[in-house]
Amino acid sequence: MVMKASSVSPAKEDRRGLAMVAALLAIFTTIFASNLPTPLYSFWQARWGFSSTALTAVFSIYVLGVVATLLTLGSLSDKLGRRQMMVPGLLFILGGAVTFMLAVGIYGLGIARILTGIGTGIVTGAASAALVELEPNENWTRAATLSALFFTLGAFAGPTVSSLALFFGSGADIWPFMLVVALATGTIILLLTAPWPAHIGQRQSNFRLRAWRPTTIKLPRELLGAFVFAAATICLAWSTGSLYASLGPSLAMNLTGISDRAVAGLFAAAWQLMAGFSQFACQRQPLNRLLIAGPSILIVGLMIMAASVLLSSPGLFALATLATATGAGATGVVAIASISQVAPPAERGGIISAFYLMAYLTMASVVLGVGFTSDLIGFGTTVLGFTTLISLAALALMISAVRSGRATFW
Repeated sequence: MVMKASSVSPAKEDRRGLAMVAALLAIFTTIFASNLPTPLYSFWQARWGFSSTALTAVFSIYVLGVVATLLTLGSLSDKLGRRQMMVPGLLFILGGAVTFMLAVGIYGLGIARILTGIGTGIVTGAASAALVELEPNENWTRAATLSALFFTLGAFAGPTVSSLALFFGSGADIWPFMLVVALATGTIILLLTAPWPAHIGQRQSNFRLRAWRPTTIKLPRELLGAFVFAAATICLAWSTGSLYASLGPSLAMNLTGISDRAVAGLFAAAWQLMAGFSQFACQRQPLNRLLIAGPSILIVGLMIMAASVLLSSPGLFALATLATATGAGATGVVAIASISQVAPPAERGGIISAFYLMAYLTMASVVLGVGFTSDLIGFGTTVLGFTTLISLAALALMISAVRSGRATFW
């Protein structure tokens, strides 16, 4: 009996291991595809001559796809099954990559972005839930850490690959998306063929798709204050990240004297990587101190960004990239921890969905606002206004946190 148990145990671990690899690859591929176009926006803008407003609209339509999916399909993997949702989600990612390669104008880019957004909304929720369930001994912390790691790697690798494509020149808007097609295809094959534990993340036997209806997001009234605080914190953290993800390369080229598109694109990759490192470093720090440190570092970074624009200094812009990413990462940890602590298990899914809905809507609003305003008053003036407004918002958040007792200086 002992020998039999020891022979079965490794097989069970292998089943979980391959399934976890498939889920992690799904996260990486999805986030990689989502961030891949960032350095290419200025390339497409120069080729087809569309405005900054149109450029930011192309970026923001991705958010529309993610938000629509969160609102309608966010809980479907609980009923239909985890990999049963990840596979069609990756097909959307694959379709978006093919559409990018075939695009001949801004409308093609818009279609590609919304397909990518839908795929992102489907895959990330199902894959994250699968990792928690597949992790032995229900080690949620390790599952969350792995998910965050592959999210960060994808966010860093995407703009890095397309920046390298711009550096080498020929086919810069083609072969990076061929890589997405290869990654998505390989991940789908692994999801379909890897052994999956029979009791984890499977379709419910009594579930009928035709009888399913989208669930609505509900927020208990007694948690409204805590939710508003957490939502304001995540909106602050994501505001600067959305600027780098959409207009970071354009900002580097037009305002700080960087002439190489490949180098400009690397700033978006560096921001994502530094923000990820900051999140990992801050996970075990006291939240009351992070709530002071995060926004403070973000304000310092924004002031350095303003100085880099005024002085056209690439060095200062590089420093601003590192500082704003560090501050945003620390602030994001506070937001996620705050909402996780107050959300009761029975309502956690809906509350966290509403939390991320606010974050994505902020991303779209910031990007569209910056793009529209820059067409009216100029890119440099708009960025200076952005740094001022976000700095004031960070200061207001710290004052509110200190007065409410959520934050302390020691």
